[in-house]
Amino acid sequence: MFVLRFFVVSFLLHAALSYAAPPNKKPPPTVEVQTVTRSTIAQDFLALATLKAAESVLLKPEVAGRVVAINFNEGQSVNKDQLLVQLDDDLLQAELSSQQANLSLTQAEYRRYQALFEQQQVSALDYERKKAELAQAKAALSLVQAKLRQRQIRAPFAGVLGLRQFSVGDVLQANQALVRLNSMRSLKADIKIPETNNVLVSLKQSVLLTLDAVPNLTLRGQVTAIEPSLDNTTRALVLRVSIPQGDARVRDGMTARARLLLPSKNTLLIPEQALVAQKGQFVVFVVKDNIATAKKVSLGKREVGRVEITQGLQVGDVIVVSGQNKLNKPEVPIKPVPLQGAL
Repeated sequence: MFVLRFFVVSFLLHAALSYAAPPNKKPPPTVEVQTVTRSTIAQDFLALATLKAAESVLLKPEVAGRVVAINFNEGQSVNKDQLLVQLDDDLLQAELSSQQANLSLTQAEYRRYQALFEQQQVSALDYERKKAELAQAKAALSLVQAKLRQRQIRAPFAGVLGLRQFSVGDVLQANQALVRLNSMRSLKADIKIPETNNVLVSLKQSVLLTLDAVPNLTLRGQVTAIEPSLDNTTRALVLRVSIPQGDARVRDGMTARARLLLPSKNTLLIPEQALVAQKGQFVVFVVKDNIATAKKVSLGKREVGRVEITQGLQVGDVIVVSGQNKLNKPEVPIKPVPLQGAL
């Protein structure tokens, strides 16, 4: 009887202890955390730009005429005022000789009358008449010389010539396109930036330009003009960039990547790895009292490994930056440890 009572009591005691013992709890997941701080981020704006020659002109004759000489090769570099094309001018050269001879005679006659007038041997009226004749002779000569200059096509500035569209013997019409002249010693480019960056832009801001077509080349320029009105189609602001130092390898019309160097700003930055995509938006797990809570955040600019937070966090917040895959609920108990090598 005693033995039976012993087994009954033992069984009941074991059952009671088994029922009262708490179940084995799974320990909270360990995650790496970091405190949110402010930091500096560059606001540089990147855009595509088309490089243009600072000076470019399509050369055309002022008057019609037959080409008698071409004094350049296609693609040649030329100097300012260099003679490029000569049109026929035989008749004008004959007229030039005639007007030069007439001027010489008129000048001699004027000097003779001037001496006689000083000796009071001719009237003031006769003297003034000779003076007028001299002025007319000079004007007639100048007119012929101007017409001769119109028969010559010269480079208005130093640059590089393109492909010509005419040959010796061709009869050209006035304003007929002949050849393009580009000055690549200096360049220009137009850059479009979003209207939201309007307040960040000012004259003389620096711009760096790189080209896929010319590796290892970086061109430096400055914003020299800002279009007063936004582009009607893109709602973008157009900036004119002047590049004072060109390069012989650069061609008019090449595409460049432009980096507009804007002032840096102090803002909230977190590691990009802290972001979690959920239902088309980004959240960050914020830790308080060892509880990680998902909070929606708004993003700003990105740079390598970091992202700006414009809404949703504040300085001093502790956030999960590694181990988010262990957090499958909006609020999860966690075991936080500092991030190794935190930014």
